Amino acid sequence: MSYRNDSSAHYKSWTSGPSHSSSYGHSSSSASSASSPAPMPSTPHLHTISLPHPNSAPRYSSSSSYPYPSDSSTSRILSLNPLLCYTGVAPICFNVTRDVQYIQLRPGCPSSLLQASALNPTCTRLLLNIPQLPSWPIEVTNSRGVTVYDVLLKIRDVLNRGVSPMETTVSGFASEYFRARTRTDPREFAQGVKRMDFLGPNVFFAGLSRARDGQDRWDLHFLPSA
Repeated sequence: MSYRNDSSAHYKSWTSGPSHSSSYGHSSSSASSASSPAPMPSTPHLHTISLPHPNSAPRYSSSSSYPYPSDSSTSRILSLNPLLCYTGVAPICFNVTRDVQYIQLRPGCPSSLLQASALNPTCTRLLLNIPQLPSWPIEVTNSRGVTVYDVLLKIRDVLNRGVSPMETTVSGFASEYFRARTRTDPREFAQGVKRMDFLGPNVFFAGLSRARDGQDRWDLHFLPSA
């Protein structure tokens, strides 16, 4: 599978029809053409889904939407950016053992999409959970709104941290993967075992999914290859 990071590429990955607006995960408010018959009163009219502008964030998948707890009588719906959705085939090639500068997107995805909002509507705080490593929750914050890049950067930051000797003994394979990871890098070896070593071979970011326990957070998934 090949990836490239091309900021000049035209974004076409999520489109499947004509564009109507730049809103994400939201039905278009434009009316049907004059030649189309008006919907029957008893039948709900299905609007076309609005598509993103090439330089804006992609539209959001309805499968990643969920009610957002609110004090108001009308609950909001938050939609996860497709670049972060866990679908089994990640649009981002991100090996968490390497710096974020090595992140690559699939062909057709400009690098500017990394600066798009992680959620729609925009949020300033996002909680992540690694199911196999529940002791190390991840909190992503940005007063101007959490972006895709914020999420990836925080994941790398948290997993790149060292662990105590006591924590190392919790895993029977962390030391093994630490040695494999640092075999040709004396500087990394000198830093000792890190949290990323507890992932074993699954070091490629695979996406986020709504937490199964129903809490207001997202589960983080990894795969052995992109």
